[in-house]
Amino acid sequence: MDKVLYDTLLFDFYGALLTDKQRDVYHMYFCEDLSLAEIGERLGISRQAVNFSLKHAKRSFDDYEESLHLVEFHVRALGHAADLAVALEMRDFDESKEILTELMNLL
Repeated sequence: MDKVLYDTLLFDFYGALLTDKQRDVYHMYFCEDLSLAEIGERLGISRQAVNFSLKHAKRSFDDYEESLHLVEFHVRALGHAADLAVALEMRDFDESKEILTELMNLL
């Protein structure tokens, strides 16, 4: 998976668990594509403080994902849904039934 997409999914799933400042820094860096210096200037903090905040947020996201696996389950469910759509399109009902069972187990 693309790293930027993965980081965005981490933010979507776990962003509410960050402090307001960490959430703002993470959003500005990954969503607004601002540099560390630009973020620091906007927030009135040093570039190093921005870097520290990003690293801390990323470490928190990694810890949450390691424990909860929400992004992993989400990506896997999307893959199964895509497989199901293809199988149904091909009218391979035996395979569709198996994939549907897997989706129901995930849910």
